[in-house]
Amino acid sequence: MTFWELYVTFFKFGLLCFGGGYMLVPLLSADLVGNAPGAPLTPEAFANLVSIAQVTPGPIGINTATYVGFTQQGILGACLGTLGIVTPALFLVILAIKLLKRYETSVPVQGFLAGMRPASFGLVLSAAVVFAELSVFRTEIPWGEFWKMITGAGGTLGGFGLNWGCVILAAVTVPVLMKTKFPFLWLLLLSAIFGAFFCQP
Repeated sequence: MTFWELYVTFFKFGLLCFGGGYMLVPLLSADLVGNAPGAPLTPEAFANLVSIAQVTPGPIGINTATYVGFTQQGILGACLGTLGIVTPALFLVILAIKLLKRYETSVPVQGFLAGMRPASFGLVLSAAVVFAELSVFRTEIPWGEFWKMITGAGGTLGGFGLNWGCVILAAVTVPVLMKTKFPFLWLLLLSAIFGAFFCQP
């Protein structure tokens, strides 16, 4: 990617980042991740980046922009990628504050915000699917085969497998996070230790 492509690509992601960084995960995956030689990130590199982003400062979008920019064009590329993703926010936040104060009771504005919530929820679910494919499943989820089975058109799940160590880890961490006040950082560190022994690919 050229310097200009880095800036424009992450500027676009910055414009689309409604509802938080996890909204970007399916978009980042679709545009930047692949096994082709020209893809900036392999699925494994993206999975590692997402994991590391949980224990480093800054949201996942900025971490991804910095990492991809650095791998493509060095330090200047990292700076341009990061600048690209934060530029829209600088203007959009100021604009949103001004407009919301003036039009917060407006029916169209309320409708706009109400429409964004389910769309954001859908993007979070997409992000969860991406994370699942990168962690608990050994292969990409065969959605086409699932659809054939549901519609009675045949379909098989041959070669489709789970990494059971990761499944157990996910099943344990969800209730711990939701029902206890166990420190998130310690949970990540313990999960990493568990994964070193039981979540081998």
